[in-house]
Amino acid sequence: MLAQERYAAILRMIRETNIVKIGDIANKLKVSNETARRDLETLQDQKLLKRVHGGAVLIDPLTDAGMQAIPLPKEEVSYDEKASIGFEAAKTVRNGETIFLDIGTTTLQIAKNLRNKKDLTVLTTSLDIINELAGTQVTIIILGGKLIYDDLHIASPFTEEIFARYYVDRSFISCGGITQNGDITDYSDIALKRSVVREHSNRMVLVADSGKFGKRAFVKVCDLGMLDSVITDTNLRPEFREALSEKGLEVIYASVKK
Repeated sequence: MLAQERYAAILRMIRETNIVKIGDIANKLKVSNETARRDLETLQDQKLLKRVHGGAVLIDPLTDAGMQAIPLPKEEVSYDEKASIGFEAAKTVRNGETIFLDIGTTTLQIAKNLRNKKDLTVLTTSLDIINELAGTQVTIIILGGKLIYDDLHIASPFTEEIFARYYVDRSFISCGGITQNGDITDYSDIALKRSVVREHSNRMVLVADSGKFGKRAFVKVCDLGMLDSVITDTNLRPEFREALSEKGLEVIYASVKK
């Protein structure tokens, strides 16, 4: 099924109940959870729906006529940005390091570029990242808990305690949006507390495509001042470049590869 066909099918699904789950999309369209999440992010970028934890909700009710009138978004509008960021982020990882990879489609792109690193240890709660690195020479430490099926990641009250037993060279965290005043936000508070990650990381790095800047998700997880660096793409608007500079953060701009 082509991407444009998937987008139309997802919009039809969400029109029926005003909400759709990632697992339902994956099952019905016979795609991976990663593809379903990426499709929802594409549709959100086009302001056709709003991402929430585990799926998406409808922004405005859509009639049959409205469905036909809505122009479908360009294929994978932010995939190239995420892939470029993942490539640049992986370049900062040295052989022999221990790192933490947060859940998310951008951190998964980092994992795709780590397969040939030597003596690397990765801590994560993401099943997608575990599957990506399984069978390589990378040592994987799974931060245990209950499997959250919709997002394919692991969470429990004890996950933070397990993470706190380790110290990592760098942590790569993701987010749902970054506000103009520097709040890093997400769609739920189920991820590891950023304060715990900060205390046990030599460097804390935010990876976020330019489309995340200026957006505000449901939950504030931390502020930019908690970070050491940000890796984003060259499409970032000037006002946000200036804001990052004022924070004194190291910023890496990934050239978008088409």
